[in-house]
Amino acid sequence: MATRNLTAVEGLRFLLFLGVFVFHCVSRWLPIGWGGVEAFLVIASYFLTRKYLNHKNETIAIGNTFQHRIKRLYPVYMTIVLFFTVAYLLYSGILKTDVFWYIFSAQNFRCLFENASWSLDCFLGHFWYISLDVWLFLFWLIILRLVPRKNLKTAFVVSLLIGIFWRTFFIIYVPENISIAYMIPVGMLDSWALGGLVALNMQEKGENKKVMWMELAIGLLGIVLLTLYNASLHKCGFGESYQLYSTAKGYMHNPLTGNTYFFVALLSAGLLRYCSDTSFKHPILSAGPLVVLGGMTYELYCFHFPVRYAAKHFIQNDVLMVTVALIATYMVTVLWNKLAMPVVHKIIK
Repeated sequence: MATRNLTAVEGLRFLLFLGVFVFHCVSRWLPIGWGGVEAFLVIASYFLTRKYLNHKNETIAIGNTFQHRIKRLYPVYMTIVLFFTVAYLLYSGILKTDVFWYIFSAQNFRCLFENASWSLDCFLGHFWYISLDVWLFLFWLIILRLVPRKNLKTAFVVSLLIGIFWRTFFIIYVPENISIAYMIPVGMLDSWALGGLVALNMQEKGENKKVMWMELAIGLLGIVLLTLYNASLHKCGFGESYQLYSTAKGYMHNPLTGNTYFFVALLSAGLLRYCSDTSFKHPILSAGPLVVLGGMTYELYCFHFPVRYAAKHFIQNDVLMVTVALIATYMVTVLWNKLAMPVVHKIIK
Protein backbone atom coordinates (compact mmCIF):
# COMPACT_ATOMS: atom_id res chain seq x y z
CA MET A 1 0.00 0.00 0.00
CA ALA A 2 1.41 3.40 -0.95
CA THR A 3 2.39 5.74 1.87
CA ARG A 4 -0.05 8.45 0.83
CA ASN A 5 -2.95 6.02 1.15
CA LEU A 6 -1.91 4.95 4.63
CA THR A 7 -1.96 8.64 5.51
CA ALA A 8 -5.41 8.97 3.94
CA VAL A 9 -6.69 6.24 6.26
CA GLU A 10 -5.19 8.15 9.20
CA GLY A 11 -7.04 11.26 8.08
CA LEU A 12 -10.25 9.24 7.82
CA ARG A 13 -9.71 7.87 11.34
CA PHE A 14 -9.56 11.38 12.77
CA LEU A 15 -12.74 12.44 10.98
CA LEU A 16 -14.46 9.34 12.35
CA PHE A 17 -13.29 10.22 15.85
CA LEU A 18 -14.60 13.74 15.32
CA GLY A 19 -18.01 12.28 14.48
CA VAL A 20 -18.04 10.20 17.68
CA PHE A 21 -16.82 13.22 19.66
CA VAL A 22 -19.60 15.48 18.37
CA PHE A 23 -22.18 12.75 19.01
CA HIS A 24 -21.07 12.41 22.63
CA CYS A 25 -21.00 16.18 23.16
CA VAL A 26 -24.23 17.22 21.42
CA SER A 27 -25.92 14.16 19.94
CA ARG A 28 -28.57 16.18 18.05
CA TRP A 29 -25.83 17.73 15.90
CA LEU A 30 -24.77 14.35 14.53
CA PRO A 31 -27.17 11.62 15.73
CA ILE A 32 -25.46 8.87 13.75
CA GLY A 33 -21.97 9.93 14.85
CA TRP A 34 -21.72 6.66 16.77
CA GLY A 35 -21.11 5.08 13.35
CA GLY A 36 -17.45 5.90 13.86
CA VAL A 37 -17.28 2.90 16.21
CA GLU A 38 -18.35 0.53 13.41
CA ALA A 39 -15.84 2.18 11.08
CA PHE A 40 -13.02 1.76 13.63
CA LEU A 41 -13.82 -1.96 13.80
CA VAL A 42 -13.81 -2.29 10.01
CA ILE A 43 -10.43 -0.53 9.80
CA ALA A 44 -8.87 -2.58 12.63
CA SER A 45 -10.00 -5.85 11.04
CA TYR A 46 -8.79 -4.73 7.63
CA PHE A 47 -5.25 -4.07 8.81
CA LEU A 48 -5.05 -7.23 10.90
CA THR A 49 -6.26 -9.39 8.00
CA ARG A 50 -4.07 -7.57 5.48
CA LYS A 51 -1.00 -8.08 7.66
CA TYR A 52 -1.76 -11.79 7.88
CA LEU A 53 -2.36 -12.13 4.13
CA ASN A 54 0.96 -10.43 3.38
CA HIS A 55 2.69 -13.06 5.53
CA LYS A 56 0.49 -16.00 4.59
CA ASN A 57 3.36 -18.46 4.70
CA GLU A 58 3.96 -17.72 8.37
CA THR A 59 1.87 -19.15 11.20
CA ILE A 60 0.19 -16.37 13.11
CA ALA A 61 1.30 -16.31 16.76
CA ILE A 62 -1.94 -15.75 18.64
CA GLY A 63 -0.37 -15.12 22.06
CA ASN A 64 2.31 -12.69 20.91
CA THR A 65 -0.02 -10.81 18.55
CA PHE A 66 -2.75 -10.48 21.17
CA GLN A 67 -0.20 -9.40 23.77
CA HIS A 68 1.03 -6.71 21.40
CA ARG A 69 -2.56 -5.47 20.98
CA ILE A 70 -3.10 -5.31 24.73
CA LYS A 71 0.13 -3.37 25.16
CA ARG A 72 -1.18 -0.89 22.59
CA LEU A 73 -4.64 -0.47 24.10
CA TYR A 74 -4.22 -0.88 27.83
CA PRO A 75 -1.79 1.83 29.07
CA VAL A 76 -4.07 4.82 28.47
CA TYR A 77 -7.21 2.72 29.01
CA MET A 78 -6.18 1.43 32.44
CA THR A 79 -4.79 4.81 33.47
CA ILE A 80 -8.21 6.39 33.01
CA VAL A 81 -10.08 3.47 34.62
CA LEU A 82 -7.84 3.39 37.71
CA PHE A 83 -7.75 7.18 38.04
CA PHE A 84 -11.51 7.50 38.30
CA THR A 85 -11.80 4.38 40.45
CA VAL A 86 -9.34 5.81 42.98
CA ALA A 87 -10.94 9.26 42.77
CA TYR A 88 -14.35 7.73 43.52
CA LEU A 89 -12.86 5.72 46.39
CA LEU A 90 -11.31 8.82 47.94
CA TYR A 91 -14.52 10.80 47.44
CA SER A 92 -17.04 8.24 48.68
CA GLY A 93 -14.98 5.70 50.60
CA ILE A 94 -16.42 2.96 48.38
CA LEU A 95 -14.45 0.73 46.04
CA LYS A 96 -16.69 -0.14 43.11
CA THR A 97 -16.21 -3.81 42.24
CA ASP A 98 -17.17 -2.94 38.66
CA VAL A 99 -13.54 -1.97 38.14
CA PHE A 100 -12.66 -5.66 37.82
CA TRP A 101 -14.97 -5.95 34.79
CA TYR A 102 -13.07 -3.06 33.21
CA ILE A 103 -9.66 -4.53 34.00
CA PHE A 104 -10.48 -7.59 31.91
CA SER A 105 -12.36 -5.57 29.23
CA ALA A 106 -15.44 -7.53 30.21
CA GLN A 107 -17.67 -4.60 31.16
CA ASN A 108 -19.89 -5.19 28.13
CA PHE A 109 -20.76 -8.67 29.38
CA ARG A 110 -22.44 -7.25 32.48
CA CYS A 111 -25.59 -6.72 30.44
CA LEU A 112 -25.92 -10.50 30.16
CA PHE A 113 -26.47 -10.68 33.92
CA GLU A 114 -27.95 -7.30 34.78
CA ASN A 115 -29.28 -4.33 32.86
CA ALA A 116 -27.48 -1.79 35.01
CA SER A 117 -24.83 0.89 34.71
CA TRP A 118 -21.87 1.81 36.87
CA SER A 119 -21.81 5.03 38.82
CA LEU A 120 -18.75 6.13 36.80
CA ASP A 121 -20.29 5.53 33.39
CA CYS A 122 -20.25 9.28 32.84
CA PHE A 123 -16.45 8.96 32.65
CA LEU A 124 -15.99 5.40 31.40
CA GLY A 125 -19.15 4.58 29.44
CA HIS A 126 -17.38 4.95 26.09
CA PHE A 127 -15.00 2.10 26.90
CA TRP A 128 -17.55 -0.44 25.74
CA TYR A 129 -15.84 0.01 22.36
CA ILE A 130 -12.52 -1.18 23.81
CA SER A 131 -14.17 -4.40 24.93
CA LEU A 132 -15.42 -4.94 21.38
CA ASP A 133 -11.95 -4.35 19.98
CA VAL A 134 -10.17 -6.66 22.44
CA TRP A 135 -12.45 -9.67 22.05
CA LEU A 136 -13.10 -9.35 18.33
CA PHE A 137 -9.35 -9.03 17.79
CA LEU A 138 -8.75 -12.28 19.71
CA PHE A 139 -11.57 -14.05 17.86
CA TRP A 140 -10.15 -12.94 14.51
CA LEU A 141 -6.67 -14.15 15.42
CA ILE A 142 -8.12 -17.59 16.11
CA ILE A 143 -10.00 -17.56 12.78
CA LEU A 144 -6.87 -16.54 10.87
CA ARG A 145 -4.86 -19.24 12.63
CA LEU A 146 -7.30 -22.15 12.28
CA VAL A 147 -9.13 -21.54 8.97
CA PRO A 148 -7.29 -22.56 5.78
CA ARG A 149 -6.52 -19.67 3.42
CA LYS A 150 -8.88 -21.04 0.76
CA ASN A 151 -11.80 -21.03 3.24
CA LEU A 152 -11.25 -17.56 4.71
CA LYS A 153 -13.86 -15.84 2.54
CA THR A 154 -16.49 -18.34 3.66
CA ALA A 155 -15.49 -17.86 7.29
CA PHE A 156 -15.76 -14.07 6.92
CA VAL A 157 -19.20 -14.27 5.29
CA VAL A 158 -20.45 -16.65 7.99
CA SER A 159 -19.12 -14.29 10.65
CA LEU A 160 -20.96 -11.41 9.00
CA LEU A 161 -24.24 -13.34 9.03
CA ILE A 162 -23.74 -14.38 12.65
CA GLY A 163 -23.39 -10.72 13.67
CA ILE A 164 -26.62 -9.75 11.89
CA PHE A 165 -28.45 -12.80 13.28
CA TRP A 166 -27.29 -12.06 16.84
CA ARG A 167 -28.62 -8.49 16.76
CA THR A 168 -31.88 -9.52 15.13
CA PHE A 169 -32.50 -12.37 17.61
CA PHE A 170 -32.01 -10.26 20.73
CA ILE A 171 -33.96 -7.28 19.37
CA ILE A 172 -36.94 -9.59 18.83
CA TYR A 173 -36.69 -11.89 21.84
CA VAL A 174 -34.97 -9.82 24.55
CA PRO A 175 -36.27 -6.27 23.94
CA GLU A 176 -36.14 -5.46 27.66
CA ASN A 177 -32.33 -5.66 27.63
CA ILE A 178 -31.43 -4.39 24.19
CA SER A 179 -27.78 -3.77 25.13
CA ILE A 180 -27.07 -7.47 24.54
CA ALA A 181 -27.84 -6.97 20.84
CA TYR A 182 -24.95 -4.60 20.15
CA MET A 183 -22.65 -4.32 23.19
CA ILE A 184 -21.65 -7.99 23.26
CA PRO A 185 -18.80 -8.45 20.72
CA VAL A 186 -20.76 -10.98 18.64
CA GLY A 187 -23.27 -8.22 17.92
CA MET A 188 -20.60 -6.29 16.00
CA LEU A 189 -19.07 -9.29 14.26
CA ASP A 190 -20.43 -8.16 10.89
CA SER A 191 -18.47 -4.90 11.09
CA TRP A 192 -15.29 -6.83 11.85
CA ALA A 193 -16.03 -9.36 9.09
CA LEU A 194 -16.44 -6.59 6.50
CA GLY A 195 -12.93 -5.35 7.22
CA GLY A 196 -11.61 -8.85 6.61
CA LEU A 197 -13.56 -9.15 3.38
CA VAL A 198 -12.18 -5.83 2.11
CA ALA A 199 -8.61 -6.98 2.85
CA LEU A 200 -9.18 -10.34 1.19
CA ASN A 201 -10.82 -8.82 -1.89
CA MET A 202 -8.07 -6.22 -2.34
CA GLN A 203 -5.38 -8.86 -1.93
CA GLU A 204 -6.97 -11.02 -4.64
CA LYS A 205 -8.21 -8.37 -7.10
CA GLY A 206 -6.40 -5.18 -6.17
CA GLU A 207 -8.15 -1.82 -6.21
CA ASN A 208 -11.74 -2.57 -7.15
CA LYS A 209 -13.66 0.64 -7.87
CA LYS A 210 -16.84 -1.20 -8.80
CA VAL A 211 -17.05 -2.89 -5.42
CA MET A 212 -16.13 0.38 -3.69
CA TRP A 213 -18.97 2.30 -5.32
CA MET A 214 -21.38 -0.54 -4.57
CA GLU A 215 -20.41 -0.49 -0.88
CA LEU A 216 -20.79 3.28 -0.69
CA ALA A 217 -24.11 3.29 -2.56
CA ILE A 218 -25.72 0.33 -0.77
CA GLY A 219 -24.47 1.52 2.63
CA LEU A 220 -25.84 5.04 2.17
CA LEU A 221 -29.07 3.85 0.53
CA GLY A 222 -29.65 1.35 3.34
CA ILE A 223 -29.25 4.05 5.99
CA VAL A 224 -31.65 6.37 4.14
CA LEU A 225 -34.29 3.67 3.60
CA LEU A 226 -34.14 2.50 7.22
CA THR A 227 -34.43 6.11 8.37
CA LEU A 228 -37.55 6.48 6.22
CA TYR A 229 -38.91 3.19 7.58
CA ASN A 230 -38.28 4.34 11.14
CA ALA A 231 -40.11 7.57 10.31
CA SER A 232 -43.16 5.54 9.28
CA LEU A 233 -42.97 3.51 12.49
CA HIS A 234 -42.84 6.65 14.63
CA LYS A 235 -45.18 8.64 12.36
CA CYS A 236 -42.71 11.49 11.99
CA GLY A 237 -40.68 13.22 9.30
CA PHE A 238 -37.29 12.19 7.92
CA GLY A 239 -35.44 14.80 10.00
CA GLU A 240 -37.14 13.68 13.20
CA SER A 241 -36.43 10.06 12.33
CA TYR A 242 -32.76 10.89 11.79
CA GLN A 243 -32.68 12.44 15.25
CA LEU A 244 -33.87 9.12 16.69
CA TYR A 245 -30.38 7.72 16.02
CA SER A 246 -29.18 9.79 18.98
CA THR A 247 -30.39 7.07 21.35
CA ALA A 248 -30.50 3.29 20.95
CA LYS A 249 -34.12 3.34 22.09
CA GLY A 250 -34.97 5.30 18.96
CA TYR A 251 -34.05 2.57 16.49
CA MET A 252 -33.12 -0.65 18.34
CA HIS A 253 -36.78 -1.54 18.93
CA ASN A 254 -37.15 -3.01 15.45
CA PRO A 255 -35.09 -5.81 13.81
CA LEU A 256 -34.73 -3.84 10.57
CA THR A 257 -33.78 -0.44 11.95
CA GLY A 258 -31.68 -2.18 14.58
CA ASN A 259 -29.47 -3.44 11.78
CA THR A 260 -28.57 0.05 10.62
CA TYR A 261 -25.18 -0.93 12.04
CA PHE A 262 -24.56 -3.20 9.06
CA PHE A 263 -25.16 -0.45 6.50
CA VAL A 264 -22.99 1.97 8.45
CA ALA A 265 -20.22 -0.64 8.44
CA LEU A 266 -20.71 -1.25 4.70
CA LEU A 267 -20.44 2.49 4.02
CA SER A 268 -17.28 2.51 6.16
CA ALA A 269 -15.86 -0.35 4.08
CA GLY A 270 -16.38 1.73 0.94
CA LEU A 271 -14.66 4.74 2.51
CA LEU A 272 -11.75 2.55 3.60
CA ARG A 273 -11.44 1.17 0.08
CA TYR A 274 -11.45 4.72 -1.30
CA CYS A 275 -8.68 5.80 1.09
CA SER A 276 -6.61 2.74 0.13
CA ASP A 277 -6.96 3.18 -3.63
CA THR A 278 -3.69 4.40 -5.18
CA SER A 279 -5.47 5.82 -8.22
CA PHE A 280 -7.23 8.46 -6.13
CA LYS A 281 -5.61 11.58 -4.75
CA HIS A 282 -6.44 12.43 -1.15
CA PRO A 283 -5.32 16.04 -0.66
CA ILE A 284 -7.56 16.61 2.36
CA LEU A 285 -7.36 13.24 4.10
CA SER A 286 -3.60 13.14 3.51
CA ALA A 287 -3.02 16.66 4.81
CA GLY A 288 -0.25 16.74 7.43
CA PRO A 289 -2.24 18.03 10.44
CA LEU A 290 -5.09 15.58 9.80
CA VAL A 291 -2.67 12.67 9.50
CA VAL A 292 -0.94 13.61 12.76
CA LEU A 293 -4.29 13.81 14.53
CA GLY A 294 -5.29 10.51 12.94
CA GLY A 295 -2.26 8.88 14.52
CA MET A 296 -3.52 10.07 17.91
CA THR A 297 -7.08 8.86 17.36
CA TYR A 298 -7.06 6.09 19.96
CA GLU A 299 -5.74 8.34 22.74
CA LEU A 300 -8.13 11.12 21.70
CA TYR A 301 -11.00 8.65 21.91
CA CYS A 302 -9.96 7.46 25.38
CA PHE A 303 -9.61 10.94 26.84
CA HIS A 304 -12.50 12.74 25.16
CA PHE A 305 -15.36 11.23 27.18
CA PRO A 306 -14.35 12.39 30.68
CA VAL A 307 -13.10 15.69 29.26
CA ARG A 308 -16.41 16.40 27.57
CA TYR A 309 -18.23 15.52 30.82
CA ALA A 310 -16.26 18.18 32.68
CA ALA A 311 -16.80 20.71 29.88
CA LYS A 312 -20.57 20.08 29.85
CA HIS A 313 -20.67 20.54 33.61
CA PHE A 314 -19.08 23.99 33.53
CA ILE A 315 -20.06 25.40 30.10
CA GLN A 316 -23.69 25.84 29.06
CA ASN A 317 -23.21 27.11 25.51
CA ASP A 318 -22.94 24.09 23.20
CA VAL A 319 -20.61 25.64 20.62
CA LEU A 320 -18.21 26.89 23.29
CA MET A 321 -18.42 23.63 25.19
CA VAL A 322 -17.58 21.52 22.13
CA THR A 323 -14.69 23.81 21.21
CA VAL A 324 -13.21 23.80 24.70
CA ALA A 325 -13.67 20.04 25.08
CA LEU A 326 -11.95 19.32 21.75
CA ILE A 327 -8.98 21.58 22.55
CA ALA A 328 -8.70 20.16 26.07
CA THR A 329 -8.84 16.59 24.75
CA TYR A 330 -6.04 17.36 22.30
CA MET A 331 -3.91 18.97 25.03
CA VAL A 332 -4.37 16.04 27.43
CA THR A 333 -3.49 13.61 24.63
CA VAL A 334 -0.32 15.52 23.72
CA LEU A 335 0.76 15.61 27.37
CA TRP A 336 0.09 11.89 27.69
CA ASN A 337 2.14 11.07 24.60
CA LYS A 338 5.06 13.30 25.60
CA LEU A 339 5.23 12.68 29.34
CA ALA A 340 3.54 9.39 30.17
CA MET A 341 4.07 7.14 27.16
CA PRO A 342 7.90 7.11 27.33
CA VAL A 343 7.63 5.88 30.93
CA VAL A 344 4.98 3.32 30.01
CA HIS A 345 7.09 1.98 27.14
CA LYS A 346 10.01 1.38 29.53
CA ILE A 347 7.75 -0.47 31.93
CA ILE A 348 6.08 -2.78 29.40
CA LYS A 349 9.17 -3.59 27.31
